[in-house]
Amino acid sequence: MDRASAVSKNESGQRQRSETAFLAGSRFSRIFLDCANDLIQSIDRSGRFLYVNKAWRETLGYDESEIGALTIFDILAPDCRGNCATLFHDIAAGKIFHSYEVVFVAKSGRRIPVEGKISTEFKDGELVATMGIFRDISQRKEAEDRLRDQKLLTEKLIRYSAVPIFVLDPQHRVTDWNRACEMLTGISAEQMVGTTNHWQAFYREKRPCLADLVIDSADRRDLDTLYAAAKNSELLEEGIHSEEWLDGVGGARRYLSCDAVPIYNHGKELVAVIETLHDLTERQKMEEALTRLATTDTLTGVCNRGKIEESLRQEMARTSRYGSPLTIILFDLDRFKEINDSFGHSIGDQVLQEVAATVGKQIRATDVLGRWGGDEFIVLCPGIVADDAVRIAEKLRQRVEELPLGITISCGLAGCRPGESVVSLINRADKALYAAKSAGRNLVRITD
Repeated sequence: MDRASAVSKNESGQRQRSETAFLAGSRFSRIFLDCANDLIQSIDRSGRFLYVNKAWRETLGYDESEIGALTIFDILAPDCRGNCATLFHDIAAGKIFHSYEVVFVAKSGRRIPVEGKISTEFKDGELVATMGIFRDISQRKEAEDRLRDQKLLTEKLIRYSAVPIFVLDPQHRVTDWNRACEMLTGISAEQMVGTTNHWQAFYREKRPCLADLVIDSADRRDLDTLYAAAKNSELLEEGIHSEEWLDGVGGARRYLSCDAVPIYNHGKELVAVIETLHDLTERQKMEEALTRLATTDTLTGVCNRGKIEESLRQEMARTSRYGSPLTIILFDLDRFKEINDSFGHSIGDQVLQEVAATVGKQIRATDVLGRWGGDEFIVLCPGIVADDAVRIAEKLRQRVEELPLGITISCGLAGCRPGESVVSLINRADKALYAAKSAGRNLVRITD
């Protein structure tokens, strides 16, 4: 027998002894190992396979005749070989690794991520075999990749959404502050992320945003105090919606619609709160302008006929319900027709404006002034009886008389009676006004 044959026979004998040692020393029989769902393999010191189980063969697609010609490096993905070479070197040196991840490559070329645990077999202080038990983690990796992709997608959706969005963690720290939020507030994400200073983007003094109140959901009193118009969000039942004027948004006063909704994990634990903002400033300005047009007299700026009638009905209903007093003052300008005839309607309009402004400054904050028609005005005085309202009417008459216009007013007062109609109350005040006119004008009269 030549030397080469002797060496080959010797290697074959060592391989057989290693495999025998592995099988003999294993806690599992070959039948049990072949029934396992995990991928089980044993390799010798050079990386050649001593044994693989059925799950291993079926997963990687090699038959027994092919396995004998393979080494561990033949089934490793190229990007894993360097790390595994170091791993096997450390194993041979007696270093034990409890768990690691690696990528196998099946015969078909499919990459199979696996998670494995290894054990070693030493004889006379020398490594003779290494056994690995691996679990195919392809589905887990795919799920992790999908989760990672979803996270990246969510981050991009938030970051590049046209809607201003910021996100708080349970400790009220900003974790996201998107581009639209930067543009709205004039504050960059770099300045805001990681801080609890988000309030500075919206308010001049420190106070909770809606997202803060969702985190501290137990204290509903703060919500009701700070956000009078707050209600449950239509986006999510646990969320909060509110609309309000804010004074410190990007250095300007802006009307924002805000929704704050909580995000929970599978354990029902709060992990974040997302607040979305919609700048409705221009819409709100338009709505308020339309409201003013619908309720305000365009010449004098006081309530128009429709608005003052509505206010009068409301005050009379309150009087009927609670028994509180209500008095109205009906007044007009004395000889106003002569002003229009002598100086023209433009001068007459200026006189009406000046009288309305003067009266508006003299009445109480709870009183309501409206133009009843032409040169006739009405003042609603809730919470005061007619006899006491005479002092208010006298003060109005005096202030108008003091104006450098040469104008005076006559006033008629009527206190609301139980069950009285609007028409009846107005008619009685009108009779009192007529009485003031008949008695010489620039007077105050009260109806019986």
